[in-house]
Amino acid sequence: WSGVAPDVMEQHLLVEEFTRAGVALGIGNQGISMLIPTLLELGTEAQKREYIAPTLRGEMVWCQGYSEPGAGSDLASLQTRGVEDGDDFVVTGSKLYITSGTRADFFTTAVRTGGPGFGGISLLLIDRDLPGVSVSSPLKKMGWLCSDTAEIAFDAVRVPASNLIGPE
Repeated sequence: WSGVAPDVMEQHLLVEEFTRAGVALGIGNQGISMLIPTLLELGTEAQKREYIAPTLRGEMVWCQGYSEPGAGSDLASLQTRGVEDGDDFVVTGSKLYITSGTRADFFTTAVRTGGPGFGGISLLLIDRDLPGVSVSSPLKKMGWLCSDTAEIAFDAVRVPASNLIGPE
């Protein structure tokens, strides 16, 4: 996948075949359009086995946890922290205006594991059912109510280090 130019016709054919097979698509399941390509590029074999097939079958619904209060989508200003502690990362912080956040089973979440700027950011897969995860909704967005847009808070959530995608 790396270094390959986007192919609109290929994308159209994939969507057509996924639709014919009854696979959930689009923003309602960001796992297919965003997580799976990331796992194929950077994921471990165990992550690929655990997450790809159930995501394609629509058994796992994902959302992206990037935007934050006070920072918006400026990842260089990321405040949610992931501190390594043994075999876990302890995640504390919050994400705001997360599309599909009310429906997602898992969050692909950007956390700060290192210093300032873009170099200190890592990507963790976080299960919504872990202790310390809370989802608040619905939120108003641009003056209208979005029933699937949420704020997600992480209060000392212990995320297995095996859920780190790629290097810290």
